[in-house]
Amino acid sequence: MWLLFPVPIFLAVTAALVGVLGAGRRLFPGTFATKHAFRCPFRDTDVSVDFKEAVWDGDLVDVAACSAFSPPQDVRCEKGCLMLAKFPTARAEAAIPAR
Repeated sequence: MWLLFPVPIFLAVTAALVGVLGAGRRLFPGTFATKHAFRCPFRDTDVSVDFKEAVWDGDLVDVAACSAFSPPQDVRCEKGCLMLAKFPTARAEAAIPAR
């Protein structure tokens, strides 16, 4: 009989962990700021973007600022960069030779 004692403990711990995983975003609703520089595929220009990322899983939640706009905090686009799986690398501007 003593061999069955760990089974309810295991089930209780499993249920608690599943509950935490299921309610994770509600338990940890905060965001933190990150900065990325990449080539915007929608505007075809190099940009520096301040994103808000979710604390729980690191998903991109919002665009706080983007260098493609003036002022950078006035982001007026569809924010398609939030859906990018990988950011395109920024192109190096060709140096203009001195004459």
